[in-house]
Amino acid sequence: MKQAIITALFAVFAVLTANAQHSDGEPYEIWPRFPGGDKALLDFVDRNMCYPKSAKENGIEGRVIVSFYVETDGRHTNLSIAKSVDSRLDKEALRIIKKMSKWEPGQFGGKIVRMKYSQPIEFRCNDSTNDSIMVLSPITHD
Repeated sequence: MKQAIITALFAVFAVLTANAQHSDGEPYEIWPRFPGGDKALLDFVDRNMCYPKSAKENGIEGRVIVSFYVETDGRHTNLSIAKSVDSRLDKEALRIIKKMSKWEPGQFGGKIVRMKYSQPIEFRCNDSTNDSIMVLSPITHD
């Protein structure tokens, strides 16, 4: 079940993150990415996520969206909650993003640029195999 969900999420991610291209076929926009790619990101979250016990006991679940900038050196800065579910889930989503190492920076027009990235994190308390699912889909950039 867990693998089927992850596979489906990767398929959605691939569609959502298709890179725009110049007329000569060169990528125009490349999104920032976690070192090692999507699978490494999912593995990191799976190893480090702790569903808040009180939220789980009360059946609180949903999608938290964390927005942040990926700087040209790969640091993630200006973390904020773009969509809140519950303060306990919001806090955990921020904690896990803060714990991540530097990302590979994004590019726009062939140049490394600072990009805004929004990362949805889905919390589900009824899935016995996985307390959280990370939906990979960058939303915006500056």
